[in-house]
Amino acid sequence: MLIRAFVIIASVMVMSSCASLDATKAENSPNRVVTSSPTLVGAWEVTVSRAKGVGKNLLTFSSDGTFFRSGDTHPVVSGGHGAWKLVGPNQYNASYVSFSFDQTGKWTGINRNNLQLSLGPDGNEFTGTVKTSNRDLQDNILSTGTSPLAGKRIQVQPY
Repeated sequence: MLIRAFVIIASVMVMSSCASLDATKAENSPNRVVTSSPTLVGAWEVTVSRAKGVGKNLLTFSSDGTFFRSGDTHPVVSGGHGAWKLVGPNQYNASYVSFSFDQTGKWTGINRNNLQLSLGPDGNEFTGTVKTSNRDLQDNILSTGTSPLAGKRIQVQPY
């Protein structure tokens, strides 16, 4: 009986110490995301007001600090991959990279983009700005621009 009690106590201690180590690692992670609500984590439908007209994008922000972009510029611009972080109360910065192609599908360059986003009070809308930098294959800047963004969280709809 004494051995069984010892085994149970030792098991609980080991399990609790593992949980503490995981929590400490998460708190010290450079990509740590604060999970207090509201948060940017989720899928968004985004309208961008470009010089050439209004565009649409889909952005998905993951809890590990990464995000993905797809948009109406396909097939001349690839999907984008990037990172994001909380910089203030309901304020976020993000950066992503995508590739440029000509009409024949030849790779022509790289797009480097930086976003500044403000999440609305209900957590289901954001406004912001994107700064774009279109570059050639040697990473020389070809053009830059700034455009306003407006995002709406994609919600589960009734079936």
